[in-house]
Amino acid sequence: MTSGARGSRVRYLPARSVLVDLPRSPDAVDADPDELPDAAPLAAWRRWGWAVAFVPTVALIVYQRVAAGRDWPVPDAVVVAAMIGLVATAVLALVRYQDDRAALAFQRGRRALLARPVRATGAFSASDPTGADGVVTLTPSSGVPLARPVRLHVPDGVAGPRPGDPVAVWHAADDEDATKVLLVRYHRAWADDLLSHLRED
Repeated sequence: MTSGARGSRVRYLPARSVLVDLPRSPDAVDADPDELPDAAPLAAWRRWGWAVAFVPTVALIVYQRVAAGRDWPVPDAVVVAAMIGLVATAVLALVRYQDDRAALAFQRGRRALLARPVRATGAFSASDPTGADGVVTLTPSSGVPLARPVRLHVPDGVAGPRPGDPVAVWHAADDEDATKVLLVRYHRAWADDLLSHLRED
C-alpha cells in the first residue's frame, strides 16, 4: 500500500472486483444499480492447470510402482519429473482453491452492493499509454480517500474515460472503506457536463 495522488491510499486489490459500466445514455450514470456487469474471466490455466499437471504426474508415479514390482530400472529423470509434477500440482491446486474462495467473496460483495448501494464520485487516471489500465480515486463513506486499480474494456464506438475525468462509483453500505466490489460508471457527455459545472463554480 502506497500513497497516491492527493494523499489517497493506493490499495492493490484485484482489478477484476472493480466492475466498469459504460452506459449508452448519460442519464443512466446516476441511476442506482439494479444489475452489475460480469467480471473479466480468469485465465483457464488458473482453473484447470492443476489437472494438466496431475494426470502425467500420476502416470509417472504408477510407472515407478510397476517398475519397482518387476525390477525394472527407473531412470532418475522419471523420479525428478514426478517430484516436479507433484509440486506443480500442489501449487496449481492452491491457486484454484484461492480463486474459488475469492469467487465466493466476490459474489457476496456483488449481492451487498446491489442490496444497499452507496454513491461516490471518483476520478480516473490512466496507468499505461493505452488507457486500458488505470486507477480510480474516490472518497467512500468512511471519508478516507483511496485509489483502486481498474481495467477498462472499451467497446468500439464507445468513448472511454480520459485521464482526470470524473466517474460515478458505487460501493456497498457495509463496505465503508470501498475495498470490496465497486461499480464504476462513465459516459463522456455526463463527464463533460459535470466538468462544465465544476468550472462554473
